[in-house]
Amino acid sequence: MSTADVARRSRVFDGLTEAERERWLSSATRGTYKRGHTLARQDEPARLFFVLESGLLKVLQVTAEGTELIVRFVAPGEPFGGVVALGEGPYPVTAVVQQPSIVHQWTRQVVGELLMQTPQVRVNIMREIATHMTEALTRVRELTTARVGQRIAHTLLRLARQCGETSPEGVLITHPLTRQELADLTGTTLYTVSRTLSEWQSKGLLESRQRRLLLRSLPRLEELAGAD
Repeated sequence: MSTADVARRSRVFDGLTEAERERWLSSATRGTYKRGHTLARQDEPARLFFVLESGLLKVLQVTAEGTELIVRFVAPGEPFGGVVALGEGPYPVTAVVQQPSIVHQWTRQVVGELLMQTPQVRVNIMREIATHMTEALTRVRELTTARVGQRIAHTLLRLARQCGETSPEGVLITHPLTRQELADLTGTTLYTVSRTLSEWQSKGLLESRQRRLLLRSLPRLEELAGAD
């Protein structure tokens, strides 16, 4: 599947005909961005809606003290900025380009016009927002009830589902992920993540390949995620 087809097959377009999908994509502008570029900033007016074609976005929330918390990653085919379809509100989070990325982007006005023709997209956007809220609540529960090893296993499994590439060796998380980012995602320290990953690597559960993690045994990780 080409990168353009990845955007065309985005979940946000579920239920649309090929002609309706084409109408959305032909109404978008296509942007190419380098690592570190800020696509959207928390608390600023939400003016653009995005669907990622290729690359990776990191979604952050900034606390009152100025600390940046990683909320999630946006992988190819996934939308960002759905708040544009819901009214005049600001972006609740910041989106930063994690890897060189190509995005399709629509202005608020264009989104409004297209939603009048294809209201199913609004339903799909609401579904995506609800999914992200559920995932956020799940992470909060994990932070308060699960041990560190369980949280790391849960996070790796989520990343495998989101941006994993299956091979005979296992599932490769295709986008580079630093151990500090993994620590931020799991609410622990860099030292603890490094120690845990080294232990799991010695047991053959995973392998580190130039900042990319190859998960060799999803069943064993699922056991660790569910361990009491």
